[in-house]
Amino acid sequence: MNPCLIALPILLLTGCTPLKSLPYFNRSEPISAQTPGVAITRDQSPRLASLSFFSDTRFTANHAEPCVRELISVPEQEAGIVQYSGNDVLTTEGLLVVDKRELGLLPSRYRIRFQLAALGQLNGTRYGFSRIRVARKDALGLDNHDFIPIPPAGQTTQQVYRELRRLYQQLDACMAG
Repeated sequence: MNPCLIALPILLLTGCTPLKSLPYFNRSEPISAQTPGVAITRDQSPRLASLSFFSDTRFTANHAEPCVRELISVPEQEAGIVQYSGNDVLTTEGLLVVDKRELGLLPSRYRIRFQLAALGQLNGTRYGFSRIRVARKDALGLDNHDFIPIPPAGQTTQQVYRELRRLYQQLDACMAG
């Protein structure tokens, strides 16, 4: 039997089901103010204020700066300055560009702008992302926008959290050696 004959009715029937109820779209826990490391503002219109992740990797400036320069793009108008406060804090502005397909079909691009602070602590390193903003552009122009604050919950918040968590993991692996 032709696999297309089986797949076509399934695809047609999924149009009757809300996408969030399908297992593929509901694989991870939603991000909220109760998620460890997530801070939400208490403003009239709440937004994602910061994300932080902790690792037991020891912070060393001679490993941190090359890793940051390798893994983080710099916004066009920034000078790309990596700054140190003492021997145990590194700060920099950063920009991630993420290409993905919405619903597996529609190409879109997210640009995530943030400030990173890597803080060496007695038992490891804390990676803090603050001043987080996101811009989006898709091929059809359906939900394009320039850099805006991120709502405390929703698909965009999930996407930003996943990408910054992945960046933290890459930075930590690089700093570990």
